[in-house]
Formats: sequence, C-alpha cells, structure tokens
Amino acid sequence: MKHVLKWSKKIELDHLELRFKVLRIGMPRGSEHYPGVDDDDDTRFLCAYIDGEIVGCATLQLDPREGCKYRIRGMAVDSEFRNRGIGSDIVKKLQNEVKKEDTGIWCNARIKAVPMYERCGFKIVSEIFEIEGIGPHHDMEWKVE
Repeated sequence: MKHVLKWSKKIELDHLELRFKVLRIGMPRGSEHYPGVDDDDDTRFLCAYIDGEIVGCATLQLDPREGCKYRIRGMAVDSEFRNRGIGSDIVKKLQNEVKKEDTGIWCNARIKAVPMYERCGFKIVSEIFEIEGIGPHHDMEWKVE
C-alpha cells in the first residue's frame, strides 16, 4: 500500500494520538503535546496516511541555529508500518520544503532512528545524550549544499 503525505498548519487529534502511541510509551497522557510549539503559527505538520489512516508524522518547528532555521520534532511511524520508507519520505519532504528557504534542519534523534536520518544526509553533531524518560539521542543536522 502506498502512503500519501499531507501538510497541515494545525495539529490534529490523530497526529497527537500517534505521537503518544509511538514516542511517549510509559509517559503520562498530555506529554505528547509540545506547548509553545504545537500552537505556534510558524509550526507546520506533515503526516503520512494509508487509506485515510495516519501512519507517520513529523513536526517542523521554527527553531534556528547556525545553518538550520528549522527543527524536526515528534517524528514517528506506527510500528506496524515501519521499514517501508515512510519515515525517509517524511524527512525528504521536510528537506525539500526547507530547501526553498536555502536552510537546513536539526533534530534530536533517538539512537534507533539515527541510521534513517543518516540515509537522508543528516550528520551526527553531538555525543550521545539522554533525554529523561525517553532515552539516548544524538543531535543531528542536515544542511543545504
């Protein structure tokens, strides 16, 4: 089955549900919401759907630092739909979007997601660090060449 990517200017309930299911295991309800990010007018949301059901999501947050104007937050693919290229397609679509502004993207990548980001051209720019309650991460960046 082929997935379809759709942009949104506001976060939908199904997006929050997927974030909670994939990214907030063992954490309290409400932790899937990013205050100050999800309700920021500059934030954009990209979701992947198969037959109208959300299977992947990412948040593109305006959070500038050198060479990167945006940050990826809340990147998730439902476990039943992993290893089908959905995550990579989401990241590539985000890269194509920010390329229009001649800028890059950074993210805090969970260790298990690092290979996918590397396939999309991201570079590790930090040692491993722990985000409490979530696990080990690397800071990664992708910059326009």
